[in-house]
Amino acid sequence: MWRAACPLPAIRPTAGFTLIEVLVALAVIAYSFVGLLGLHARNIKAVARDQSLTRATLLARELVSQVQYQVTVSGLEDLGDAQGTFDGFPGYRWERQVLATGLDEMREVIVRVIWDERSPNACELVYFVRDPAV
Repeated sequence: MWRAACPLPAIRPTAGFTLIEVLVALAVIAYSFVGLLGLHARNIKAVARDQSLTRATLLARELVSQVQYQVTVSGLEDLGDAQGTFDGFPGYRWERQVLATGLDEMREVIVRVIWDERSPNACELVYFVRDPAV
């Protein structure tokens, strides 16, 4: 007795990914994350530097206001070079340089706020102050 041969079921390709495909995808993702982490670290350093520069700029502006007040009260005679530190801001120090101009009633005041010795001119304000009494 002859039986009719049963056709074998068609072999379907299995759905999914091969191990090689998964490993390649993981390698690409890992490489991308390493690059993104490097950018993130650099961004954190930039934000910290910007915060320090902003604080230094505000402190320099405060010094310029003090110079303006000093000149208003006592004139240009007592105004000279000076340096010091800020109370409540450890690591920040300031320098003030007063230069003569061609006018007797005016001085050039250079204020530097230094928080990083590697870049001492990072925050420098140049300001001209005039004696109102003259």
